[in-house]
Amino acid sequence: MGKAVDDLLLIFDGNPESLGVLRLISARLGCDHVECNSASSLQDILAVRTPTLAVVAMDSAEFDGLAVLRSLCERDMLPATFLIGSTSPRVLASARRAAETKGIKVIGTSARPLDALAVEALLCAHMIFAPPITRGELEAALIGGELTLLYQPKVALQPSGVSVQGVEALVRWQHPRRGALLPAHFLGAVAQYGLMTDLTDFVMTEAIRQAGQWRSQGMALETIINLSTVLVRDRDFPRRLASLMREHDVPPAQVMLDITEPSRSEDRNLMLEVFTSLRILGVGLSLDNFGTGQSSLTELYRMPYSEVKVDQSLIFDGSNDADAQRVVRAIVELAHALRMTVCAQGVETLEMSEFARAAGFDSAQGHFYCAPVDAAQMARFTKLSPSTVPNETTEAGAQPQVVGKPSFTGIVRSLRGGTR
Repeated sequence: MGKAVDDLLLIFDGNPESLGVLRLISARLGCDHVECNSASSLQDILAVRTPTLAVVAMDSAEFDGLAVLRSLCERDMLPATFLIGSTSPRVLASARRAAETKGIKVIGTSARPLDALAVEALLCAHMIFAPPITRGELEAALIGGELTLLYQPKVALQPSGVSVQGVEALVRWQHPRRGALLPAHFLGAVAQYGLMTDLTDFVMTEAIRQAGQWRSQGMALETIINLSTVLVRDRDFPRRLASLMREHDVPPAQVMLDITEPSRSEDRNLMLEVFTSLRILGVGLSLDNFGTGQSSLTELYRMPYSEVKVDQSLIFDGSNDADAQRVVRAIVELAHALRMTVCAQGVETLEMSEFARAAGFDSAQGHFYCAPVDAAQMARFTKLSPSTVPNETTEAGAQPQVVGKPSFTGIVRSLRGGTR
């Protein structure tokens, strides 16, 4: 069996016997594994790693198994999950139902002692990166309804609080055998087989269709779509986008295209032509992940961007380090001087949110405000969440409070809970 170096097994179990079995299974499968025994260690791991497999004990004295599942869900991490424990099969079945109501894919349950061969076979069947995704699987997904969109809000940072300004469309693949896949699991294969244009067109079409539907319901949200650099070289792309917006009655000013930083080998003259056509059309252009890649400062004034998205790593560093704060504030001031708005990416904590506000950011995105949710949940979230007021007087680690309404996080938890 080939080594699947990109698979990560998360083990949340303090029982020495079953822990030894799971370590052996991980080694036999050839996948990396991490062991957790507390909520804090889980948060530390999830901040830097994305598990594709998880084994969670439901009867540990050290931690609450259901709380572990909630943490995975709230961070939009949905690994193939195996539930274990010394409790009765009926209780494990109840735990499975509770997990599945949160969108977690439970691949099985088992009482102790574990049957090593059976558990190994089950986990192996749900390894994402082995065998590789084929072109046929991707083509079937594109035409067979296996792809879907989730939406994460972009919030405007206002003096009185925050409000939902727009939503970013994020693609997910509900694979018939591999389960729910995040883009990191399949974008490499999409690029390898030359299907990035097809995938981007799917996302663009579905996102604008949904934007038109929301608009007809009185929800004029900015719709953010990630644009592949492949389409930057397609002179016909602006025309196709314009036709789609007309079809669904979506104003160009309501669409923002996130441009992942192109490589230096891209044809800058052709990029300039396509970008200019899009801006003449009235569509916004955002330079994504600014601050960690190869973009030079000349990129900001040569290309007609309307927004800069500052990378999460700089926002995190800026909430802790004085030198990083100076760099981030300089980026914000430069962007504003060039008449562009600035968005903070990947805001995960109260400290990061407060720093983004203090540094002068116009908007922000991240799990601190809301994890990605489906279209129906996003509509409810927007209607329930007009304003929050996190500020420097808020207790460290607390969630921002909504004036007269539940917190953002509380709303998302209710949406992901029994309201499905």
